[in-house]
Amino acid sequence: MVGQKVLDAYRTTEKQAEIQPVKLIHMLYERVLLHLELAEEGIREHTSKKRGENLGKAIAIITELQASIKSEDNSESAQFLRGLYGAILVELPRVSVSEDVKVLRLARTYLERLKTIWEETAMRESGVELESVKKSGVSSEDGAVTAAPPASPVIAPRGNKRTDYEVHQPQVAMGGLSVSI
Repeated sequence: MVGQKVLDAYRTTEKQAEIQPVKLIHMLYERVLLHLELAEEGIREHTSKKRGENLGKAIAIITELQASIKSEDNSESAQFLRGLYGAILVELPRVSVSEDVKVLRLARTYLERLKTIWEETAMRESGVELESVKKSGVSSEDGAVTAAPPASPVIAPRGNKRTDYEVHQPQVAMGGLSVSI
């Protein structure tokens, strides 16, 4: 019995080590979207525990997404992502007090769009199939694999301020591929 648990733990660790970085980023996007949705449910249901736990998890994931950007990368895309993640990280903690679902929905809109761009560029470029990511175990609490709604508006930095953004049709470069949206 104990031997089987050790073997299972080893296999799990081995499987996690095999996951490509491109898949990991995609899994983070899927998971953060799920936690933002659950945080919104917590607000609607007036369940502070559900709201707080899922907000905390979403903030932790966004922090990891921000940390995954190479520090030496000063490209426009990297600067944009740092600014966007930074702006989201400034606003999300306020939701625990204000219970403003508009902030959650806006963050989800931005992250859904980034997830779509990631799927269309980095994942395709690296040859990672979406189906293999879904099989990797990203699921909601009831065991169903979650999928993001259709693409949302595109956002881009405006001016030199990190938190100053506007909606428009930019050129986006991800994974060395420039795509017009």
